[in-house]
Amino acid sequence: MIRIRPYMKSDEEKILSWCDSEDTFFKWTFGLLGEYPITAEKFQKTGQYMQFTAVDEDEPVGYFIARNPHGNLDELRFGYGIVSDKRRNQGIGKAMLAQGLIYAFEIYGARRVSLGVYEKNENAITCYSAIGFRMSGAIETYTIGGQEYKVFEMECLHDE
Repeated sequence: MIRIRPYMKSDEEKILSWCDSEDTFFKWTFGLLGEYPITAEKFQKTGQYMQFTAVDEDEPVGYFIARNPHGNLDELRFGYGIVSDKRRNQGIGKAMLAQGLIYAFEIYGARRVSLGVYEKNENAITCYSAIGFRMSGAIETYTIGGQEYKVFEMECLHDE
């Protein structure tokens, strides 16, 4: 059974090992943690946010953060979501973020949860849609390695 718990420093090495390619790195970070490859020093930048580790039988299998965008306590934004390279396509991302939504709405008291997803990351869009996220209409553009990438904002509202 997949559960989420607060991130622990002892999770770091395992989480960083999942970022096994430049493509994975940029899907995971949108380039906001610098250039590939990921390092412990770069990863420390995520420490300013609420960090969660998904575990299966106490074994870390996923990771994401939640942050409070724009100082608005009614919203949490999920980010830096990644699943173990050995456990992808097994429903872990869906279970992990579904539990993240329970935390956001029932414990934190958010009215809205948002996240960003690459327009061509169809697996992630399908995952997020399956747990209640919908396109908000907002689009951001990131330039990584001289190439532009569109990132769609998806949202899940408490009342839906």
